[in-house]
Amino acid sequence: MGAAQEQLEAILEQALEAELIVDAVVSQSSQQTDQLWGLRDDVAQAFQFAPVFLFDVSLRLSEMARYVDAVNAGLAARFDAPKNFVLGHVGDGNLHFAIAVGGDSRAQREGVEAAVYEPLKAIQGSVSAEHGVGLEKKPYLHFVRDDAEIQLMRTIKAAMDPRGILNPGKIF
Repeated sequence: MGAAQEQLEAILEQALEAELIVDAVVSQSSQQTDQLWGLRDDVAQAFQFAPVFLFDVSLRLSEMARYVDAVNAGLAARFDAPKNFVLGHVGDGNLHFAIAVGGDSRAQREGVEAAVYEPLKAIQGSVSAEHGVGLEKKPYLHFVRDDAEIQLMRTIKAAMDPRGILNPGKIF
């Protein structure tokens, strides 16, 4: 066993003892590595419950379990039998959700968005991870950024695009 694997196993053992995680798997072969990545990459399984709403958010690692619980509670309060598939990037604080609630009406979308975005306020998370804010998340930017931060974003946009020709009128 190499030093890197020993270090990883020591970290996982500490995380288990501290109840930061409930289980872990360390690949023992390239075949098992491929199988594990296959499970992670098979997000298409969530689409059997279509329509599915997709989200990417970011937050501190220490808040993840509590945040996922809050999202699930918000979904359960709004919908009968919601399905929430969660995956993420453990190293950088990104979580991805594929959420099915039985339909894709505007009211259902707004209910799912509220369940996902509202808990981010209290934990200083972000409505976006690597996929950006975009028009879809624009209405929720104020959940995670205060007026001064949004004004700073406007200032940076104006400095980088003084003529307003880059994606005009979209976010700012």
